[in-house]
Amino acid sequence: MTTTEVRCREQILQAAALLTARELIERTWGNISARVSETQMIITPSGLGYNTLREDQLVLVDLSDGSYTGTIKPSSERGIHADAYRLRSEVNFVIHTHQYWASIVGTSGAALTGFRHPLLGKRVPCAAYGLPGTKRLRRAVEAEISAWPDCRAFLMRSHGALCLGRDIEDAFAAAQALEEVSQERVLDLTGPVEAPPALLQLGVSQRQGESFWLEANDTRQLYPIQGGILPPAAALHAAVYRAGPFQFAAYEAAEEVRAVSGWGQTLRPYMDDLAQIAGIDLRCVPAEPPAVERALRRRNAVLLRGTGALCAGESEDDVQAVRALLRKGCAAALYAKEEPRCRPLSPVDAQFQRLLFQRSYAKRRDQC
Repeated sequence: MTTTEVRCREQILQAAALLTARELIERTWGNISARVSETQMIITPSGLGYNTLREDQLVLVDLSDGSYTGTIKPSSERGIHADAYRLRSEVNFVIHTHQYWASIVGTSGAALTGFRHPLLGKRVPCAAYGLPGTKRLRRAVEAEISAWPDCRAFLMRSHGALCLGRDIEDAFAAAQALEEVSQERVLDLTGPVEAPPALLQLGVSQRQGESFWLEANDTRQLYPIQGGILPPAAALHAAVYRAGPFQFAAYEAAEEVRAVSGWGQTLRPYMDDLAQIAGIDLRCVPAEPPAVERALRRRNAVLLRGTGALCAGESEDDVQAVRALLRKGCAAALYAKEEPRCRPLSPVDAQFQRLLFQRSYAKRRDQC
């Protein structure tokens, strides 16, 4: 292994830690690469979390054809990274994120303009939508990189962002700057979030056989999933466990979630990560056990009318991911009310994303 390759591996792990700390990247969403030479790059693997990533799990990839050696599969977006290095000789580090504010702005499919930033200039182009890992998405991003040779940051409609740099610091600075200008754009357009008050305190729960532990209102108590007269919060959590093979559930009451739940409407995802991990559409129902149980079938979240949401998963980490993506997805829905170019994913694309995630997740789980 050359000195350059060793340094690239160290820098990618450094970038992963930094991006995670700044909440620009999490779990397995996004990818990071570094140019090793004119013919090779190092890139993060597919499906492995950044908080436990090791240097030996990073993959050496040929820039010309995306080939690699070894048993660890590189990111499915390696073609986009290879194109960036091929089209930009000065670029040595590439970051793809699903960062919060930039992802929201990207749901419009339009370039981010009307600003001036010392790092980003006056424009952030937006690549047309394509399913992750497909030639369609790769061609869309390649077209924008080619058309705007001076741009260092690019939006990817309903997917995330791509940031290019001469080195790790340069690429990270571009990602940070993009988040700043994107946040300013969203807040300028939407203004303060107007949300109903959080009247319920539904807490968090964990299944234990045919019962579950519920922590709410500073108490922890065991309740049965079937039968019995339960307090309102416990009855709603029991409905979650009757709806599917969930092991954890949590109440989400962020302002953006309460605001969207106040509409009383089904939420169609504006971003592919929400469709993948939460569902092809998220029903909004009264905070009543039968309605919650029906709405959660084949989904991992349900909006409670005017109250917030309940999120469910097979692990505590899954639930936290659903909560984070739901907050971002609801913020995107609020942005879409003010930005007419925003469009939710088509039912076909949302269904494909959901199935793809479930199959890959099941495969990783079986390998553990």
